[in-house]
Amino acid sequence: MNRKYGVAGCCSAILLAGLFAFKPVAAPSQEKVSGQAVFAANCSACHGSDGRGGERAPSIATRREVVSRADADLIRAVQNGVPGTAMPGFAYMGAEKINAVVHYLRELQGIGANVKVPGDPRLGEQLFYGKAECARCHMINGRGGFLNSDLSGYGFGRSVESIRAAITDPDRSLDRKSESVTVVMADQHTLTGLIRNEDNFSLILQTEDGSFHSISKAAMTRVEYSGHSFMPGDYGSKLSDNEISDLVSYLIKSGVPEHASNQKQDSDDE
Repeated sequence: MNRKYGVAGCCSAILLAGLFAFKPVAAPSQEKVSGQAVFAANCSACHGSDGRGGERAPSIATRREVVSRADADLIRAVQNGVPGTAMPGFAYMGAEKINAVVHYLRELQGIGANVKVPGDPRLGEQLFYGKAECARCHMINGRGGFLNSDLSGYGFGRSVESIRAAITDPDRSLDRKSESVTVVMADQHTLTGLIRNEDNFSLILQTEDGSFHSISKAAMTRVEYSGHSFMPGDYGSKLSDNEISDLVSYLIKSGVPEHASNQKQDSDDE
């Protein structure tokens, strides 16, 4: 009898073990946090969907003072906010989401990505300060003009296609701050340039020679918006495809931050 019960007990134990052995594996309770989703929900409204700035906050994808900061500094800024600014703290999100969003910000900044250029940056630099005359309005790393935006970090993290399009078709994504306007004065005298500031009573216009003009609205009849960028729209015909590739390459290479310059950088001429 004991032997019989012993055999039965052994069989029961084997059957029970088998049931546990074939127990379905529980699904993960939570998927990996998406830094992109966290950024879209909490950061893009102010800093823009690509991190390059919006109406409420500046670029955090290209500004050197942000790009050059250590990950730990960025994590603290997200967690605690930035005193003296409109940047709030997001400690309530928890460490996992904060780390994920900082990691995604690094992707937007291009950190860790190989830099592949379509042409020769050295020839592009010559074009920038020579034939293309980009330096009349733009500067890179303190060298050039100041009529239009500083391009020191412009190419960092941007695609070759988007930079090429900005050169050959500057009206495609026209920024109101870069739109050429003509102010018609009461005596029919005109001034053409970029509006730098405006209120109910006056506007500040910067003309092509770099001069600033404070104009009373009472002294002018109208402002004519051209619908075109102040940047020339003929680079597609003025420059060859190879020259545009060289210029794009210079903008990309000059935008790489110093602390990322030791990363592998690929070029077609290697």
